[in-house]
Amino acid sequence: MINKRLQSDRERKLMEMAENYETAKAENRHIYLDAEDFADLAEWYTRLNDFVKAEEVIQYALSLHPGNTSLLIEQAYEHLDREDREGAREILRQIEEEGDEVTILRARILLEYNRPDDAELELDTLEYKYSQNNIIDVAYMYIETGSPEKAGEWLEHWRWGVDNMDYCAVMADYCVAMGDFRQAIVYFNKLIDMNPYSAAYWCGLGRCYFVLQKYDKAIDACDYALVSDDEYGDAYLLKGYAYSMLGNTQKAQENYEKAIQYNSMSPSFMHILMGINKLESCEWIEAYGHLEKVIRSEQKDNLPGFNSSVYTDAALCLKYLGMENFTTLIRQYCDKALAMDSFNLDAYLLKGLLYAREGKEEQCISIWEKATEVMPEADTWMAISYYAFEAMLFDYALKALLKVQDLDPYYPDLNERLTLASLLLGDTEQAGHYNSLSKDPLPQKTIEDIRELLQGCNEADRIEKLKDFLKQFGEPYNPTV
Repeated sequence: MINKRLQSDRERKLMEMAENYETAKAENRHIYLDAEDFADLAEWYTRLNDFVKAEEVIQYALSLHPGNTSLLIEQAYEHLDREDREGAREILRQIEEEGDEVTILRARILLEYNRPDDAELELDTLEYKYSQNNIIDVAYMYIETGSPEKAGEWLEHWRWGVDNMDYCAVMADYCVAMGDFRQAIVYFNKLIDMNPYSAAYWCGLGRCYFVLQKYDKAIDACDYALVSDDEYGDAYLLKGYAYSMLGNTQKAQENYEKAIQYNSMSPSFMHILMGINKLESCEWIEAYGHLEKVIRSEQKDNLPGFNSSVYTDAALCLKYLGMENFTTLIRQYCDKALAMDSFNLDAYLLKGLLYAREGKEEQCISIWEKATEVMPEADTWMAISYYAFEAMLFDYALKALLKVQDLDPYYPDLNERLTLASLLLGDTEQAGHYNSLSKDPLPQKTIEDIRELLQGCNEADRIEKLKDFLKQFGEPYNPTV
């Protein structure tokens, strides 16, 4: 519940309007507000991620103030928040008045259609081009459309006090957009000094600490946000992320569930986050349970965070749960991942390993080499070498490592891996050469153990012993984990 006593005058007024509006609607009574007040109320609901309520307010307000410019502008921005640029453009066509707010909306829609030059020409027609409100509105327009450097050009025209709350707010968001999180912290702290009970400012500060990997401070900032509003869903979501990074999956899940309760994330998005949590702690059954729920969700295509890695993360879980039992499903997941993203390295690696396990060496190598065509970097070849070791294709592992050597002769652990590959291929002289170059050379006992493995037992036993040895030497390459 929001503690109104701790809020600014403006926030208290908005909360009271919201209470009066919702009470009237619940009692099936009419409520009358000025068009500007209705527009502010709709914007407030949008900030709370309650887009349904925001649209409801606008529709009700337009029934009382038909064709009102402020309401139509707010409705257009609400459509843009939902990535409905066509809907926003249609609303713009309904606006009959002209003015700087309409001009900025028109420029924003031009940017949505990737027409930045036309947007700038539109801004040149502003009647009061560098007024305080226009600088703020245009700066946010550029920040929200991914061009913060253009926002900076407009902010240079600021000629009022730099302790102004609106200025500090836009500068905090500008610094975040530019990746200058330390300077953003300075502005958020100024804002908190001016309004110490703003959940939004505390949460903004927490985001900066999170990006700087100061997770304890991020959690503390979220706790302060929740003092003034214990239903502030974004604070719970950020706390969940921070606890996840600290390895506390139980606390992470508790906060994710609160974020769901207060409209900051969907249950499916929580399953993505929890699936990643469990994957990182190698809890394969639990991780797969979360990821499968996401994959089966009818809303998955519209989920933030849903991308091809969800499929390969699920496939990776099945690999550790027994690849031979889930071959068909792993292949389906890899194919879906590659259909979404041809640069998904995990999908190529896992699909190739499937072919190797089926004794289809040529198909295995073919799919791995497709990966090197789209990602011809040393990282790709090193990843393939790890999977080639796991597939017992030691000659191909050596080939991949030599490719790494050509591309980046100082790649970490390269000589150690070359030593191992040479030993497994029986080339002790070459193994000795690479071992002498290693920063962490293999002990002589380990070398003797490998030689012993390669002699004196039948093929099946040798393969099983080599598998056990390779597990001790190092886990196969898993980019996701």
